Amino acid sequence: MFVKAIESVSGAIRPMHIIRRRFSDNAILPDIATLFFVNERGYAITTKRVATILQASNAVEQQYRAYLERKAQLSHDESYRFTLKRLENDMKLTKDSVVGIRFSFMGCASGTTRIECKPHPKYDLALLHFITDGQYLYRDHVTFAEKAPKQGQSVCRVGYPMPEFRNFRYDAEKDTILFTETGKNTSAQFALDGMVTRYISDGERAFAIETTNAGAVGMNGAPLIDTEGRVLGLQCGVGVMMLGADVKMELPNQESYTDHGSLRLAVNTHLDVIKDFLRAQDVMFYEA
Repeated sequence: MFVKAIESVSGAIRPMHIIRRRFSDNAILPDIATLFFVNERGYAITTKRVATILQASNAVEQQYRAYLERKAQLSHDESYRFTLKRLENDMKLTKDSVVGIRFSFMGCASGTTRIECKPHPKYDLALLHFITDGQYLYRDHVTFAEKAPKQGQSVCRVGYPMPEFRNFRYDAEKDTILFTETGKNTSAQFALDGMVTRYISDGERAFAIETTNAGAVGMNGAPLIDTEGRVLGLQCGVGVMMLGADVKMELPNQESYTDHGSLRLAVNTHLDVIKDFLRAQDVMFYEA
């Protein structure tokens, strides 16, 4: 049903590879997000989560470098461990704190590239503009539907839910994390179908479209498309609906457990919210 539709949008969809470094053990945590291009001029959209990561990366790095500077000034005497712990507490550094973030936009642009990021003031949406002295590497842009989908309509999302890349390492000499030229540097594109369950409103407008089959976090930023490949929205999150009373489950030869009766659904930023935001930013897009 969606074969041709997926083929028509795949050239516009790209993954963002993300790595984070943990304070306590320098463990590197891979993550991923999805974005897609709306025209041939380097404009793409994704969720606010990506915008937050971009904005936080420099601040996280600066905080850690400030910690290292202060740590270097501590006296290595019998009180060192105590004063070091106090410094960590002062700077709110715990064993799970993130002290480094790196990201790589795959297949978007070559050359020296600067990315301007504009989050939506209210809804879960962000506009990215890739400004490069090289070339754009994506093969196509999406086309938006003129009207929102109906309840019960079959839809599909195409994105990158799984961070399968492994081309990263910790550089002990420089005390930083980085992407490398070796190791698996790709993640597979993934399609997930479903249907429209309902619209979500906030009193001002219908700002989101709920669909079945929630998918993984990396699908956030993926386009919601119809059977013609036209974009209907952008996945921005996962909702959990409680279905009622708890049910006690009895399984043979196993301990009983309580099923809390929940249903995971995908939340997608509404088509009209996206188009209104693009118009407000004077960004060209295509409709059909």
